[in-house]
Amino acid sequence: MNIIRTDRLSLIQREKVCRLLEECRNVENAAPFFPLEDGDLFYLLFMDTKELACAAALSFFADPAVSYAECTAFTRPDLRRNGYFSALFERLSQDIEDMDLYFPVSAPCEGTLAALASLEAVHDRDEYKMELELDKTDKKEGAKAGAEETGDRTAKPAASGRLGVRWEDMGDGSFLLSFYLKKGKERPCPSSLRAGSCCLFFSSDSACFYGFEIKESLRGQGLGKEALLLTLSLLEGGLPVPGCKRISLHVSGLNTAAVSLYRKAGFQISEILSYYLY
Repeated sequence: MNIIRTDRLSLIQREKVCRLLEECRNVENAAPFFPLEDGDLFYLLFMDTKELACAAALSFFADPAVSYAECTAFTRPDLRRNGYFSALFERLSQDIEDMDLYFPVSAPCEGTLAALASLEAVHDRDEYKMELELDKTDKKEGAKAGAEETGDRTAKPAASGRLGVRWEDMGDGSFLLSFYLKKGKERPCPSSLRAGSCCLFFSSDSACFYGFEIKESLRGQGLGKEALLLTLSLLEGGLPVPGCKRISLHVSGLNTAAVSLYRKAGFQISEILSYYLY
């Protein structure tokens, strides 16, 4: 057998990896994820017959506290339990000796769990993808009534409860929503009244909700729930982009407060990505 290490897959190598992933998909009835574009290092194990038996990718990350890597790997279903992954991992592990290594796994099968157990990798945390089908009731006119023109083509305010919100078109389907505390009948959004923000990325009839935060000094007052519901109300009313039918987000299972908030708002878990620490 032959192991190839590269930081960029050739067209032929990419095609072979895609075929391997397709075989895994057909057997496991799940969509395997492999970072063909975003991986930093790739490892391919070929048998003597030139057939690809196993493929792995490393992605490196760094934050102020620690550097770590994530490993995604797949073995051809009919070639599992023959030691191919072990051989590939022995080579791969030489590149991550001084950092933590995580295996992100979606819907793990028995073979995947056995491979992780053989490496003595332990479950560390879960990441959730949560989705919500938006109310089909046409609230567009009501939402428009709550929005006020400001003279700025990219920013308009709307208000509900204690919070108002302005949104700005960032281009490429992305919008920045800024929440602010209402003060009497004031319409401006001075920085002293800012309460938090979030981002929305629109694609077709869906939106991805991310970067949600409430100003630290204002937390614990229910403003997070109010900001989330205000955002959903805008989307249901066709703002800032009409035709959105569903919204999705990703959240760590360790963030129990956020998971609880989203559940109470009607979100349901659609995918679970489990992380195992080597």
